[in-house]
Amino acid sequence: MKSKLIRFTLKEVILTAIFSALTVVLSQISIKIPFSPIPITMQVLAVCLAATILGKKCGTVSQIVYILIGIIGFPVFSCFNSGLGALLGPTGGYILSFPFMAFTIGYINESVDKRIAINNNAHSKLINSGRLSMLIAMLSGLIVCYIFGTFWLGFSLKLGFSKALVMGIGWYLPFDIIKIFMASFLAYEVKRALIRSGLLT
Repeated sequence: MKSKLIRFTLKEVILTAIFSALTVVLSQISIKIPFSPIPITMQVLAVCLAATILGKKCGTVSQIVYILIGIIGFPVFSCFNSGLGALLGPTGGYILSFPFMAFTIGYINESVDKRIAINNNAHSKLINSGRLSMLIAMLSGLIVCYIFGTFWLGFSLKLGFSKALVMGIGWYLPFDIIKIFMASFLAYEVKRALIRSGLLT
């Protein structure tokens, strides 16, 4: 039985690397909060952009690459953290959620495309993956991020469920909603530009 290998074109490799780098950059835009070990960062924005623009395959891989770079010692996580210690700390669940978050967003967007596509050309695909469907996909991805992050936050700090919810979600939800709206607008425009330039199919 022949195994199916996941293949990448040169364009996909380049775009995947670009969005891994974008995640690194946006991770360093962070604000520490005195009453919580979790800083406010732009990582959610980065993951949403990668998943929506690249799709589930390349979007997910971009986040796996980001995590692997951090694990081997490069200071790519928020506040220039790195190594396994960052993953085992209170914020580790959020970091580990990024590939799953990206896959969820990409999967939903691609499923919408398959169901309501009118034609098989690039422009109809772009219309189908409109801002509303992108927004719904990103909200679903955010839920995945919160599940991973809140569970690990509670486990690592030995918090009760309700306290973990407040500490891991309550303070951050309004900011993450704003990031998602920003991401849906940016992703739509960037994806349209990449499709027109032939860099994205």
